Amino acid sequence: MKLLLDFLPIALFFIVYKSMGLYAAIYAMIAASVVQVLVARWRTGKFEKMQVITLALLVVFGGVTLAVRDPAFLMWKVSVLYVVFALALIGSLWIGDKSLMQRALGKELDLPDSVWRWLTWLWGLGFVGIAIVNGYFVRLALATREELFAMTTLDKKIELTELDCVTTAAVQLCQNAQQAEESWVNFKLFGTMGLTLILIVITVIFISKYIKRPYE
Repeated sequence: MKLLLDFLPIALFFIVYKSMGLYAAIYAMIAASVVQVLVARWRTGKFEKMQVITLALLVVFGGVTLAVRDPAFLMWKVSVLYVVFALALIGSLWIGDKSLMQRALGKELDLPDSVWRWLTWLWGLGFVGIAIVNGYFVRLALATREELFAMTTLDKKIELTELDCVTTAAVQLCQNAQQAEESWVNFKLFGTMGLTLILIVITVIFISKYIKRPYE
């Protein structure tokens, strides 16, 4: 349930992007993130730091994107966010008596310190991996977008989803730019969710031998 709630803003971003375009999707994602933070506050009685950090970065990078009509800021936000999470996780190994992961899950799981360290490195490096893959899709999307505008007189602030490529002076470049941006949007939902699920599966498999069965 919590995992679905965590991905709600991204899922809503994906749906709105497909029907109304990038900039409307940003507004929808910010609104969904605010609701997400408030629901977590209502359920647990406190704000979750990761959700608050995510919302803050979204407001900053999404707000700049809306202000200047340049998707680069929002696109790179994903990589920045996951790098921040990675640094926080790995850095916590040297700050305090417990890592962030142990502090968050220590009440539910009784694991050796070595396992907590291993899990921290797994998720930290996993987040770095997600940031790198996102960077690949961002660079591709921005490169094809820049090539399109360099070869045409189109307004750079226009949404690519609004373009009818057949009527443009560079049909193939237009289609490439649209497809590259759509690929990034698809990765933002399915890629990040899929890679996160892989990390969860690896974690469950690894810690399963440390979890006592009811009959033991």
